[in-house]
Amino acid sequence: MTSERGASPIEFVLGILTIVLPIALVVLLVAPVFEARNFVRRAAAEAARVGVLAGDDPLAAASESIASVAEGMGVAGDEVAVVFCDGATCSWARGALFVVEVSMPVRQVSELLPIGEITVRARHSEQVDLYRSRP
Repeated sequence: MTSERGASPIEFVLGILTIVLPIALVVLLVAPVFEARNFVRRAAAEAARVGVLAGDDPLAAASESIASVAEGMGVAGDEVAVVFCDGATCSWARGALFVVEVSMPVRQVSELLPIGEITVRARHSEQVDLYRSRP
């Protein structure tokens, strides 16, 4: 029993290299995608809700809402693409849907694993109140 010797420093280094380092890399590469996904979801939901509730100019209010969310989350406004009502004319009749789609590119995060560019999109719709309409 006394002749058995361990190699714990070598096992420790190998364990770090084979288990901890790959997990850390995956977390670091995936985190910006989830952050962008959270932003586009929140921006689309806020814009749709503000657009439905706005009085005079709902599209301007929705755009302002998206700019506010982008500023709050530290996203450059020129990176965000917004489409209202599927590119068609928005209807503000009773029960109509106001649709907002927000998209944003997520660029390469690390030099180690070049992933290129991923576009993250979110779409949200709100119904115009059945007891309210706009001209």
